[in-house]
Amino acid sequence: MLIKNSISRRTMLRGVGATLCLPALESMASAAPGAKPSQRLIFLSYPFGVPKDEWFPTEAGPDYELPQCLKPLERHRKNFSVLSNLSNKNATQAHWGCTTWLTSASVVSSNGSSVKNTVSVDQVAARKLGENTRFQSLELAGKDNNGCGPGLSLSWAYTGNTVAGETSPLALYNRLFGAEEVSLEERKYLLSQDRSVLDVLMSDAKSMHRSISKTDREKVEEYFQSVRDIETRLNKSEAWLEEPKPKTDLAPPENKLSGTAEIKMMYDLIVAAIKADLTRVITYRQPLEGLIAELGYKVTGHETTHCGKNSKPYEASIARTTTQIELLAYLIDQLKGIQEVDGSSVFDHTTITYGGGIVHGHYLRNTPTLVAGHGGGGLNQGEHYVYESEQTPLSNLWLGILRNAGIEADRFADSDKVLPRLFRG
Repeated sequence: MLIKNSISRRTMLRGVGATLCLPALESMASAAPGAKPSQRLIFLSYPFGVPKDEWFPTEAGPDYELPQCLKPLERHRKNFSVLSNLSNKNATQAHWGCTTWLTSASVVSSNGSSVKNTVSVDQVAARKLGENTRFQSLELAGKDNNGCGPGLSLSWAYTGNTVAGETSPLALYNRLFGAEEVSLEERKYLLSQDRSVLDVLMSDAKSMHRSISKTDREKVEEYFQSVRDIETRLNKSEAWLEEPKPKTDLAPPENKLSGTAEIKMMYDLIVAAIKADLTRVITYRQPLEGLIAELGYKVTGHETTHCGKNSKPYEASIARTTTQIELLAYLIDQLKGIQEVDGSSVFDHTTITYGGGIVHGHYLRNTPTLVAGHGGGGLNQGEHYVYESEQTPLSNLWLGILRNAGIEADRFADSDKVLPRLFRG
C-alpha cells in the first residue's frame, strides 16, 4: 500500500513554521472523499541512439506489430505508446543526445566555456508536484556518461546550469532511507550556517539590482534566480529536518553494481521512493558501457551508433536496447503492483517517458520516444502515433505532460501546441 498525501491534512512541522502534508494511510482515505491520487513523472534516457528499424513500428495505430527491441513490452501493450516524427529542432550536436532531451534548447559551447542550457521540463514540473514531498525531485545518473553530452544528469535548473545526478545506488538508498551521517543538532547548525550565507547572498543580489545598468539586469536576474533556488532547497531541508525517514523493505544495495544490476537497482529505488511518497518527479540518465560489456560485446557505445547492419556493433546496439526495454517492462510491473488508497495503481497515475535525442548514425530527427502510464486518466495509450513530419516539436510532448499533470503552462521551449491524440484534454 502506498504511503501518500491525502485528507485536507495540513500540519505545522515543529519549529520551522512550514506547512506540509502528513502522509496518508488507508484508514485516512475516507477523510478525503473523491480526492485523486497524486501524479508522478518519470523521465528515462540513455547515451547514443537506438537501431531505427528495430525500434520504430512500420504500421500506425493500435494494431502495429512490435519491433524487435520493443517486444519485451508485449504484456504492457495497452499501457504505452510509441511516438514517431518528434524532433528537437534546435539540436545540432550529434553526441549530445541527453543534454537537450528535456530542454528542447539550442545549446552551444565553444573555447572551453561551460555549457548554458535552459530549464528542463522535469524541473518545471517539480516546482508544483514537489511542493509537499521530502524531495522536490530526484536526479539519477550512471557513472559512465560516455555519449550523453555535457551535464551531470538529464535535469537542468532554471538558470540553465546542470543539476548533479546521484550515481551510486547505495548513496541513493542512504539518502532516501538510511541513517543520517551527522546528528540532528549538527544538521541544525549546518542549516543555520547555510541560512546565514543565504542572507548575505540575498543582500548582495538586492544591492546589485539597485545599481546596475539595464544591459546587466538579465545577468543579475539569473543570479537572483540561483539564490531563490538555494532558498527553496534550504526551506525544504529545514521543514523536513525533524521528520524521520520512512522505512522500506528494500535491502541496502551492494556498493559496486554495473550493467543490468545497476539499472534494476535504480529502478527498485525509484519504486521505493514513490511508494513512500518521497518525491513525484524523477529523472534517470542510464549507463551504457557496462551494460554492453555484460552482454558479451567488445565494442564501445560510440561504435554501436557508427556501424552498418550485420556488424557486431549493430548487433550490440540491438542487444543493449532490448535489454533496456526488458528492464523498463520490469519497472512498469513494479509500479502496477503498488495500490493507491482508491484501489487504482500508482502506474495509473504515472507518466513515464523513455527516449533520447538521437537514433543510429547520430541522426537528430525523429528521436525515439515512448510514453507509458496513464497519467491519471489523461493519456490515450496502446498506439503507434505517427505525427505529421519530422519537424513536429518534441517540446509539444513536454507541454502536454505538464498540462496533464495540472501545471499551468502556455508553452514550453519551442512548442506550438499540445501534442494531439496522445492527450485526452
